[in-house]
Amino acid sequence: MKRSLINLLITTLLVLFGISISQPTMAAAKAKPAKITSTKTLAREPYRAVSGYLYSSAKLTKKVHNADNYPLTTFYTSKSANITRSNGNKAVYYYIKNGNGKVKGWIWRGNLVRLINVNKQRQQINQIIGLIDTLSINNRNQVISILESMTRTNTLSDLLDQLSSLQGTITNSPDIAKLNEILQMIKADGQELNYLFSQGVNRLYPKVVAIHNLNNKVFALAQGLLDRLN
Repeated sequence: MKRSLINLLITTLLVLFGISISQPTMAAAKAKPAKITSTKTLAREPYRAVSGYLYSSAKLTKKVHNADNYPLTTFYTSKSANITRSNGNKAVYYYIKNGNGKVKGWIWRGNLVRLINVNKQRQQINQIIGLIDTLSINNRNQVISILESMTRTNTLSDLLDQLSSLQGTITNSPDIAKLNEILQMIKADGQELNYLFSQGVNRLYPKVVAIHNLNNKVFALAQGLLDRLN
């Protein structure tokens, strides 16, 4: 009698255990994987994850972390993937991981906020100002005129286009090289520099600032450069 009860108990536990492990498997089988159309390597840049989930792969079939649990964690990018979700919507996902690599996964790019090192950006501002100051007088004045012409409706492209046009008219080789360096720096960090000037250079502190959905107008950048040049 005891043996029968033990066998019945074991059988019941096995059945229950079997159900408990089979249910998630069935649920996972229902999830349609996203289609990965392309991938590429990214520079290692710092971000904060503000919402959403991290997935084990860009196919988005398994959630491994909830970003809400890591509000103050700095993540670093290494890869990106263009995907088509199971519902047909297209999106870009980044592969991120924290400093020790224990928290990692793929997350939608829109759920990330770039972290900016203010000290580094201030150094770049000073470099741009230094380059403008060392241009020949005529070319320096033309750059200043371009900056003065920038209004609140101008975009980063407007500033770059005008500086590029000026560069095409210059015959002074050192000035051409300096303008090219200025252009490259603004292309790389113009939006962030614009943000710094909009906050007021003198009010900035040497700390990391989170920036999200940054406006690309360059009025503040132009005004900030002019204030420092004059």
